[in-house]
Amino acid sequence: MTIFNKKKIKDFFIYGLGQAINILSPLLVLPFLINKCGIEAVGKVGVGMSIALILNGIIDYGSYINGVKDISINRNNLAVLENKFNAIYLSKLVLFCLISVFIVTAIVFVPYLSKDKPLFFFSLTIFIGQLINPAWFFQGVENFKWISIVNVLSKIIYLALVFSLIKQKNDYILANLFLGIGAIISNSLGLFWLMKKYSFSFKDVKLEAAIIIIKEEFSFSLSQLFLSLYQFFPIILISYFGGNLMAGQFRVIDQIISIFKTYLNMFFYFVYANICFELDKNYTNGIKVWKQYNGFNFLVLIIIIAVFFYFAPFIVNYFEIDSNHIPLISKYFRIALLIPLLIAISLPLRQLMFAFNLNKMYIIFTISTTIVNFILLILFTTILGLKGVFISIIIIELIVITLYAITLMKNVKTKVIKV
Repeated sequence: MTIFNKKKIKDFFIYGLGQAINILSPLLVLPFLINKCGIEAVGKVGVGMSIALILNGIIDYGSYINGVKDISINRNNLAVLENKFNAIYLSKLVLFCLISVFIVTAIVFVPYLSKDKPLFFFSLTIFIGQLINPAWFFQGVENFKWISIVNVLSKIIYLALVFSLIKQKNDYILANLFLGIGAIISNSLGLFWLMKKYSFSFKDVKLEAAIIIIKEEFSFSLSQLFLSLYQFFPIILISYFGGNLMAGQFRVIDQIISIFKTYLNMFFYFVYANICFELDKNYTNGIKVWKQYNGFNFLVLIIIIAVFFYFAPFIVNYFEIDSNHIPLISKYFRIALLIPLLIAISLPLRQLMFAFNLNKMYIIFTISTTIVNFILLILFTTILGLKGVFISIIIIELIVITLYAITLMKNVKTKVIKV
């Protein structure tokens, strides 16, 4: 069995087209915001976006892992699909209501957040967009065309609003609002099409089914929250301990690194449903497919990272940073390029952790490494500044890879014996 067939290649390019705009839109917006509003304002915008993305991690509540897996395996059973669809969306709504009360209270009363109330309230539109987002269902049935349509429309709206309406320094508070508006409109369109296509409705939705999901997936979803904190909380800590200037500098480097992160996440979800499907049919063929996907991807990534490493000063200069800061930021950027290389190893291992139902071990690893990361992040940032941020993340990624590898080696031996 091979992954290199016409359908898979076509799906990848369709999916990749939609994800490409996720990569390109921040690269267009960030220099524009730095020019119009200043790098400190970009740091603030990054904090608001990170808070929204952390909240997104809570509201997803396993839908992008267990939900995708269940939809993939039952893709030909319409009754099961509708039950899953209704239960997951209602669980999202319940969580949305609970979290909204908490975050609105925090924005009003926590001094660090209340000093920028408009920015953080506007950032919550991103959270609303994620409530509506049907991408998890599209991934399960491998409908990459509609994932791309939703992504492209969302970012076109976002770019149009940013470039036409952000004109002066204080307009930075609108950046996340425009991202949220784009997400709400495009995700609503995608959800409407999905419900019409499959003849789904929310008439028979049952609260009990949603509560069961929340109860059964609590520990796993708690680990996803910690994963979101691991991914998006660093800029908040940097802003608090190092100020908005350092947060803005981190945002520039992280945005470039996010090109690779976005691509790797795209690739993860593109192949995840198919890997689960193949492993469920036949373990040996499933592992072969997993190796083909991720081995080829890793080789391509090494080449691209090498190019970015060589042209680091030129790439950093694109973001209109003060020329005096370019050599130092380029140096930190080159260190940070090790992060996506390590993620390209840890994400494929994570696919197998989920596929083999090793969720309990994954939960323990995610929560514990996130806590260690926070400790290292505060310690290293205080001592080494921006350089320390990337060193702490690299250390954690190495620990994660080691833990996954040891766990999976034990599980693979068991599988081989059964086969």
